[in-house]
Amino acid sequence: MGLFIKVAETRNKGFTCRNMGKKSYFLDEKNALLSREGKTFGILLATFGGGLSMKKPARLHVGAKIATIALSAGLAGEPAILWRYEQGKRQLQELGFEVVEMPHTLADVQSAYADPQGRARDLEQALLDPEIKAILSTIGGSESYRIFQHVDLQILREHPKPFIGYSDSTSVHQLFRMAGVGSFYGPCLLVDFAENGGVPAFTREVFEAVLMADTTGYVYPWRENWTSEFLPWEIANQPLRRQLQPDRGPLVLQGKGQVTGRLLGGCLEVLAMLRGTPLYPTPEDFAGALLLLETSEEMPVPDLVERELRTMGIMGNLGRVNGILFGKPQEETYFQEYQDVIQKVLREFDLPDLPVVYNCNFGHTEPKWTLPLGVAAKLDLEAGTLTLLESATSE
Repeated sequence: MGLFIKVAETRNKGFTCRNMGKKSYFLDEKNALLSREGKTFGILLATFGGGLSMKKPARLHVGAKIATIALSAGLAGEPAILWRYEQGKRQLQELGFEVVEMPHTLADVQSAYADPQGRARDLEQALLDPEIKAILSTIGGSESYRIFQHVDLQILREHPKPFIGYSDSTSVHQLFRMAGVGSFYGPCLLVDFAENGGVPAFTREVFEAVLMADTTGYVYPWRENWTSEFLPWEIANQPLRRQLQPDRGPLVLQGKGQVTGRLLGGCLEVLAMLRGTPLYPTPEDFAGALLLLETSEEMPVPDLVERELRTMGIMGNLGRVNGILFGKPQEETYFQEYQDVIQKVLREFDLPDLPVVYNCNFGHTEPKWTLPLGVAAKLDLEAGTLTLLESATSE
């Protein structure tokens, strides 16, 4: 897959100039990104492993206004799916939040695809609007990274707010990482908040605990039951409930003891798409991190997962992290095979003791965790627990 932007570099007075689409950015010796818009300069790039310190968005409260946003696929605006969006909106309101749409939230698939600049404006407007307190992705997709060249990272840096989403939203989380702002790998509107029968209690309780309280010392619960049953989003299926089945809990593939690190990562296939672009995490980001990885509804064959992990190893990134948390694959497809290739690749890089916990409660199965990216956490392999060591939000 080709790069989504054309990058040309020149050296100028100790700076590297990167020309990306219609914008030019300048990287200084400390890897801080400077943007020139006419005569205006501003520091925009920070990594959680170095550069500017991470800003935390403000804590949510009952009654907060949440903007739904379609930065990936415009599925929420499709006429046949609109009932599902309205159901999710209503159920989010029932949790005590006010819900508003941005101009492109309910654009159809083709309209959203044709206007990445408009989608970028939606993100900026939601951040600049003082009444909006959080931004929730409607759904994933495959090309949200097209908005990168249209987003002013200075706005993200100066107006930090919780952004929540998973899957293709991995790309958007990297924008927040580049701006030095924490974001949240967690539920989206169409899948989780629009679940037939109401928002799953597990999803709701973790979401509220992480976004509405001080998370210092918060220990993630493990779900007892799970589902990824495919139930078409047809209005005739609205009365139906997806079937739950018992979960297996945390599976420690290797390692022992306790390790700490800042949470980093997302969907494996999306990270692969970003490799070679400015959106891909830096070596400093990987250093000492707890790496979150999960696979999408495309259910990649084990050979693909093996190759992507091997590429991370060749780049030196597997050797930089302190541990890996791997989400349960959808439908438990390749459940054992993924475990085998994870350990195979880690042995190739002489990492047989790198802590790895498998079958985690994030990604493309429900109910799910909300995970604050950039926040320090502790993984205890003996107890099978993940604990946040600081607050994910500011007061």
